[in-house]
Amino acid sequence: MHGFLEDWDWAQTVVRFTDQRPPDEIVQSVRAIALVDDRVVVCAQAEGGIFLPGGTREPGETVDGCLRRELLEEAGFRVDGEPNWFAAHCGVSYHSMRYRPHCPFPLKSWLWGSVHGEFVSPPTNPPGAEQVVLVTTLPPRQAVEALAPLGRGYSQALEYWLTMGGANGA
Repeated sequence: MHGFLEDWDWAQTVVRFTDQRPPDEIVQSVRAIALVDDRVVVCAQAEGGIFLPGGTREPGETVDGCLRRELLEEAGFRVDGEPNWFAAHCGVSYHSMRYRPHCPFPLKSWLWGSVHGEFVSPPTNPPGAEQVVLVTTLPPRQAVEALAPLGRGYSQALEYWLTMGGANGA
């Protein structure tokens, strides 16, 4: 499965949605469909807007480690088991420089995974990261509808995940 090309101007990258896992060395960021009782974890940030938890890898960090760290920071969520990596947005940056010195460039990917887990704390909100003011869960279909206007691949990944069996296949 390969999606159409899309210009993510917010990331200055042209991406394509795919079910092929990219090599870890070009994975800049991970994103999660995190599930609690078959409901999708959604975060709201202080600046307004909602998002699915995830973020940029730190130097030397594995993709699994990044997913676990980001979920704890942004949602106070502890992962049970291993992530099911099911898709990615892969692209080529047209920015003049790397996002961060350790990030891949110009090829980069946002890797999508689904996980089950539980809330264990409030978001840690480290300095320099999104400041999360609310964490909630939504039924998957409602999450698709709520995230669709935002772009950034959220609803596209959720829709694809649902076609693969959704919460039953996480």
